[in-house]
Amino acid sequence: MNILQMSFSGAAFITAVVLIRAVAINKLPKKTFLVLWELVMLRLLIPFSIPSMFSVYTLVTHSIASTTLPEVETDYSIPAMQGLLVTTQGAEQPPADISSSVSMWFIVWCAGIILIALFFVISYLRCLIEFRTALPVRNHYVEKWLEKCPLKRPILVRQSDRIFAPLTYGIFRPVILMPKKMDWKNEKQLQYILSHEYVHICRYDTVTKLVATLALCIHWFNPFVWVMYILLNRDIELACDESVIRQFGEKSKSAYSLMLINMEATKSGLLPFCNNFSKNAIEERITAVMKIRKTSLFAICIAAILIVGVTTTFATSAAESSKKKDTIHDTDFSDEEIDKLLALQFDGYEDMSVLEFQNKVWKLTDTEEYRNLLEKFSQNTTLYEQKDSNETASFLFYTLEPLTAEKWQTRDFGGGIATDYPGASDNAMLEFVFSLTIQNADTLTVGEYNAARLGVASGLQNILQGKTKEQLQNDSFMQEAIHAEIEKLNEQWNTDKLQISVDYSYIPLSEPDTGRGGQETIEEEQERREYPNGTEEDYRSLLDLKTADYQSRSVADFNMDLLEWANESYERMERINVDTAQQDFSVNLDSDELSFVALTTWLSGVENGKYVQSINTGRKEEDPIHNQYLPSKTAEENGYGAWCDLFYQFSYHISDKKTLTVGERDYCIGNMMSEIQDFWNKTDIEEMLSMTKDDIVSKLKEIAAEYSNDNITITIYEDSVSFEKMDERNMEFD
Repeated sequence: MNILQMSFSGAAFITAVVLIRAVAINKLPKKTFLVLWELVMLRLLIPFSIPSMFSVYTLVTHSIASTTLPEVETDYSIPAMQGLLVTTQGAEQPPADISSSVSMWFIVWCAGIILIALFFVISYLRCLIEFRTALPVRNHYVEKWLEKCPLKRPILVRQSDRIFAPLTYGIFRPVILMPKKMDWKNEKQLQYILSHEYVHICRYDTVTKLVATLALCIHWFNPFVWVMYILLNRDIELACDESVIRQFGEKSKSAYSLMLINMEATKSGLLPFCNNFSKNAIEERITAVMKIRKTSLFAICIAAILIVGVTTTFATSAAESSKKKDTIHDTDFSDEEIDKLLALQFDGYEDMSVLEFQNKVWKLTDTEEYRNLLEKFSQNTTLYEQKDSNETASFLFYTLEPLTAEKWQTRDFGGGIATDYPGASDNAMLEFVFSLTIQNADTLTVGEYNAARLGVASGLQNILQGKTKEQLQNDSFMQEAIHAEIEKLNEQWNTDKLQISVDYSYIPLSEPDTGRGGQETIEEEQERREYPNGTEEDYRSLLDLKTADYQSRSVADFNMDLLEWANESYERMERINVDTAQQDFSVNLDSDELSFVALTTWLSGVENGKYVQSINTGRKEEDPIHNQYLPSKTAEENGYGAWCDLFYQFSYHISDKKTLTVGERDYCIGNMMSEIQDFWNKTDIEEMLSMTKDDIVSKLKEIAAEYSNDNITITIYEDSVSFEKMDERNMEFD
């Protein structure tokens, strides 16, 4: 689907939402319209859609068969990273035969995107420069409110003489910015304002506005998208107003409306990616506030029906008739060549046996002309890129090619899926390759083959869905879940006609970056414990591995003993792992025992995890990766503070586990970490504040190189080093 088709579909969707909004803005929950606008933005940004017989485009295309509407292409329901593992070396590149009108349109479109994006970026940067001059708010009520409304993201409340209405900006460290001339003694007004801005922060409205701006930049030529952008910003405020009124009760309507009137006296100008009390549509907001009523079950049901109905009608694409085939876009195939390719998609081909389908294809293509055409199709990269968005291309690459190629008995298909947690340094990722091996081509139908391919891919891509953060971070739990899903897929799709096999690689979700060095309180850590503290018996059994000569043993031998110990009791191992991760030991350990548990078995345990993963996937064993948070360095002067935080990630590669001893490994890794800790602890905070991230990275790499040798190589991941600092002591305050 090209940009004009996406924009056309989006315009129709926007028109529907605008009409519904005009009729029901004060009759339905305001969040209804936010959901609709978010779906509109998805329609504008996602270059594919799901076909539906209830789509408005289906109705139009079926009623006006002689008219060709802007085509909305049919997509497979499994998009992510899926495709044939085929060789594309020597592929012919499509010719650059593009008309001057298309080229000119592309240039104008790109220029428009750049200009609009620059406008928003410059406006935002100008605002940020002004916001940097804001001062901390020293107010007892505000401080008390912050204590009552905690978030994982730290919230700051500041004041500025350059704004005239409260606003909120920032995503990971949101700031509520108040006018300096605010009536700080009016606690009721402060309560309403802070509650309103708190709703913005909790709902990530800044992110919503950022996505809306992205859609506006891409579709700048579409006036309907500008209407969407304006109304979305209004509805964000209306939804927040409604949330506050529901929080404080309907008796607060008058006082809240009066507060809105007081706040709208002067506009604050263009503030992109900020949420603010501005004069925009103030009458609409006050009217909406006064008409807010208790939400009934009937209103909720109507809102849900509207969302589903409008989305199904306007966000989906036209359902193809059984005889209609997709055309192939933007390739160098002639109409005659396309017709020849389409001729291979026989009527009822999915009901044919694989053998029947093969014989029919081979008979039809047994000419030099057809062989040249199939060679051309297999090497065409543009056509290959359409395999997940075009029905014809999908048929050619997912059905025709694998079933009629020379080695058709077994074919490999690959894919993957990843989470998208903004607070994680590394998101959970599952990559997989599955094989379909045809056992009986005479009885297996083409439809059964395709159903198995889609079913296995869908099952694997859904494994991460519905999992909590704690589960995604627990490698052992996820390994069991993945194995269970693979067993389920085997039972469902393995038959005497077709066999499947799956290889995979899973990367767990990293610990979230909680800010200020990622440190958590003891109470938070205790709440997150999945297992109780290790018992005396647990540690005694582990310390049995601490023999007199364990340091002189090879890493390979020691790791096997540790793996055998872990396999004896999974929960015992997890209890000690949690103790080590949180440095929370209920058993008295001397310094040597603590070093053995916290360093030796910790390193070997992670290495064993990579070893087991390689066994399960059949892939090369990966190097261990470790995250390290160092405690914050702080200083205070005249009530204002300064701080520095450091997080780094390192990995190490062992050239031969049978050669490297446990003692040498522990010496290199342990001393490297200790020296970095000493550097951090002994460096004065004033010197640290003068350093840059490059300075820190250089120092860490220098230490890592010092403890690397031919047997073990330590690597600092430069892109994963996070060095944050702030010094408010020298700021000039009025």
